[in-house]
Amino acid sequence: MRAIAISALLCLTTLTASSQRDRIALVLTGGGARGLSQIGVLQVMERAGIRPDVIIGCSFGSVVGALYASGHTAQEIDSIMRTVDWDDIASLRSDAEREYMFLSQKQESDQNLLKLRFNNFTLRPPTAIGGSARFSLLLQQILWRTPYGHTTLFDDLRIPLRVVATNLATGRVAVLDKGNLALAVRASATFPLRYSPVRWSNDSILVDGGLVANIPTDVARQLGATKIIVVNTVSPLEKPNALNTALSIADQALMSSMKLLDSARLAVADIVITPELGGLTTFDFEQVDSLVTLGARCAEQQFAALQALAQLQNAQSEHVEAPAVRIISLDGDSALASAVTSDMTLPKTFPSTDIREREIRTQVLRSLRSRGIEHGFVRSMSMQGADLVITIDRGALITTSLRLHDDVDENEVRRELAYADTDTLSFSGLVRTWQNLNASDLLAEVDVRAEPNVDRGTLVTIAARSQGNQSVGLGVRVDNERYTQGSLQLTQESFFVPGLRLMARGSISERIGSLSLGMEMPRIAGSLWTATLRAYTSFRNVWIYTNRPDRPVHAPLPLRTDEFSEDRHGARLSAGRQLERNGVVLAELRYENLRYRDLNATARTPFQTIGTVRGIARWDDRDRIAFATKGRTIDLFAETSVLRLSNQVSFTKLSAAASSVFNSGWLTITPSGMIGAADRTLPQAELFSLGGQDMLFGMREDQIRGRQILVGNLDVRAKLPFKIFFDTYLSVRYDFGAVWENPEFIKLDQFRQGIGATLGIDTPIGPVNVSIGQCFYRLPQTTRIVIEPVLLYFSLGARL
Repeated sequence: MRAIAISALLCLTTLTASSQRDRIALVLTGGGARGLSQIGVLQVMERAGIRPDVIIGCSFGSVVGALYASGHTAQEIDSIMRTVDWDDIASLRSDAEREYMFLSQKQESDQNLLKLRFNNFTLRPPTAIGGSARFSLLLQQILWRTPYGHTTLFDDLRIPLRVVATNLATGRVAVLDKGNLALAVRASATFPLRYSPVRWSNDSILVDGGLVANIPTDVARQLGATKIIVVNTVSPLEKPNALNTALSIADQALMSSMKLLDSARLAVADIVITPELGGLTTFDFEQVDSLVTLGARCAEQQFAALQALAQLQNAQSEHVEAPAVRIISLDGDSALASAVTSDMTLPKTFPSTDIREREIRTQVLRSLRSRGIEHGFVRSMSMQGADLVITIDRGALITTSLRLHDDVDENEVRRELAYADTDTLSFSGLVRTWQNLNASDLLAEVDVRAEPNVDRGTLVTIAARSQGNQSVGLGVRVDNERYTQGSLQLTQESFFVPGLRLMARGSISERIGSLSLGMEMPRIAGSLWTATLRAYTSFRNVWIYTNRPDRPVHAPLPLRTDEFSEDRHGARLSAGRQLERNGVVLAELRYENLRYRDLNATARTPFQTIGTVRGIARWDDRDRIAFATKGRTIDLFAETSVLRLSNQVSFTKLSAAASSVFNSGWLTITPSGMIGAADRTLPQAELFSLGGQDMLFGMREDQIRGRQILVGNLDVRAKLPFKIFFDTYLSVRYDFGAVWENPEFIKLDQFRQGIGATLGIDTPIGPVNVSIGQCFYRLPQTTRIVIEPVLLYFSLGARL
C-alpha cells in the first residue's frame, strides 16, 4: 500500500512539474563588435545542456540570435564570423556594389562623390551617411545559407525567435516575429545615421532596437518566460578623451539614452552574463578571437548555475520517445528520401514533442543542404500511427511575386532576375538577383525573400520602391597636375519613354574642362543592346617640356616651356551590346572639330574637321576603382577616319590596354600594360602621352607625346596593419615605357624606367594618394644611365 502511495505521489509530482515547466528565454543584447563574445557564451551554454525555449535578440544580438535560432551551432557561428571582412562592412566608403553594375553605371559611380536623388524635382534626401547594401548582403547570404533560410515565421525556426527594433514612427519598441529574417535583423542592428532605416511597413520605420529596449527582458516576460538568461555585451560609456570621432560621439549619444533603463531590466533576469571585455569597443571587429574567448571565460564562471538550470529543465521535461521516421519526396524521388533518412541520427528520447519535431526537422534540412538542395524544405510532418511521416519539397518549382511601389515598372525588376521560373532555385541565383536589383539606378528598398509556396515549390517575393526619376551627381578631384577639378551630372530617367536617359554633364578646372548633353538607352527593350547619342565640347591643356640646356646630359631637368590646348566640339553616336554586366562592344561614329593650339601664340589656330568610325571593346569587373582586390580591365579600340567627313584627312589609330588584380590577404599585385599605334597623319590633338602618377613614375603627365606607345607596370600593394583614420595602403610600382613620334623612330633602347612608392588612404571622399618616384633610362648607343629628378605627386579623388 505504501509503495502504491509513493508511486502515486511521484506520478502526481511529475505531472505537476510537466504542467508547470519553466520557459527559458535567452536575451542577447547589442554592443556592436562586443556582441561577438556572445558566441563564447553560447559554446558554454551548449556544454551545460541549456536549450532556450525562445531567443530575443536586439541590435548585434539579433545577428547572433538569428543564426543560432536558424539551426547553426555556436562553433558554426564562430566560423562564419571569422570569414566576414568587418572592416569592409563597417567602412564609410562608397556602398555601390561595383561588380554588379553595368559598365556605364560604373563609370558614373566612380566619378560621383555624391549623388542626390529627386522624384519629379522633389528632393529625396539621404537617410544615412553611408549605404546599407554591404551589411544587408552579408545578412542575406549568411541567413539564406542556414538550414531555415526559407522560413519567414520566426516561431518555426529551430528555436523560436523575436527580433527587437525601434519604430521611429511611434517611438516604441517593435517586436518582429515574421517576415524576411535578414531584413528584420538589419532593422534591429541599424545604427542611426550610419545605416538607412528599414521601412518594414507603411507605418513602421525601424532602426536599432537598443534605442528603446537595449536589454529587452520585458519582451521575454511578455512571451511567458519564467527563467531569463541575459548576455549583456552593451558598451560602457566612453571617457571624455575617447570621444574624438564623429562615430564615437554618435555612439555615446545613443548609449546615454539606452543606459537609463538597463539596471531595472537586468534586475528581473535570473542569470546575467556580462563578459569583461576591457577596452574592446563597438568597432573592434578584428578581435574575434579575444571576444569569443572572453565571452566563454565569463560564462564558465556561471557554469554551475547554467548546469543547475539545465538539470531543472531536464527534470521538468516530458521525455517523449523518438518515433520511426518515414520520409516522402514530393516529386517521387525515393533515392533522395532514402538518403535523407540514412543521414538522420536520433536520440532515444526528446525533452518534449515540440522539441522532437524541431530537432527532426533540423536534421532533415541539414541533410538537404549537405546534398546541394539549397532551398529544399519540409512540406509537412504528421504522426501516422507510430510513424512520423515527413514530406520534403526540393523547392524546385519557382513562382515569382512582385510587390512594387511608386509606379516601379515590373519589367525593370524582371529583367534583373538571375533565374527563370523553369530553373531550380539556387543560392547563387537568389543572391545574384538581390545584387542585380540593388545595383539598379532605378530601385530602392529592395527586399527579396524565398519561402515555401502554398502547394508546391518556392515562392520568391520581391518588393521594391523607386529611387526617383532624376539625379544630380557631384564629383571632385584635386591633384598637382590638373589642380582642383569639379564635375556636375544631371540625369533624367525614363525621358518620355521607359529606359531612355537624358544626361547633361560638365567638368571644369584651370587646365581641363568639358560639357556634354546626351541620350542613352542602356538596355533597349530590356535586352543587352545599347545605344548612345552625345554632343560635347571640351578643352585640355598640355604642358610642353624641354630639358634645361645648362644641365649635364646624364642629369636632365625638364622644364615647362610652353602650353598647348586640345579643343574639341562635336557629336558621337554609338551602338552595341553589353557583355554581361562588366563589358561592352560598340561601334561608334564620331564627327568632330578639333584643334591643337599654342596658348602663347597670337595667331588664331583654325579647327580641323574629322569623321571617324571606331570599334570599341571594354571590360571592367574590378570590385572597386581604387585599391581593388580582384578583377581585370581590358580596353581595346580601333579607329579610322572617313575621308568624306574629314576634309581629306586620313588616319588610323589602334590601342590596347589591360590589367589584372591578384590578391592574397593583405597583399595585392597588379600587372598592367598598354600598346598603341597610329600613322604619321594622326592629328596632334590625338597623340598618345607618357608620364604621370598613374603611368610612369619620375615623369610629369604628358611629358613626352607621340604616335606610338608601349607601357608596362607592376604594382605591389600592401594593406597596412594600422590606419591613418581610414584603411591605409603602401604600394611600390615599377614602370617601363616609351613613346615615339613616328614608326620609323621605334627603338627598344629608348625605353624609360620608373620606380616609385605610394601611400594611399581610402577615405569616404575618395582615394588619397601621395607618391614619390624617379625615372631613369640609358642614353642611346651608350652605357650611360640618365637619372631624372625625384618627383612628388598628390591626388584626391577618382579621375573625372
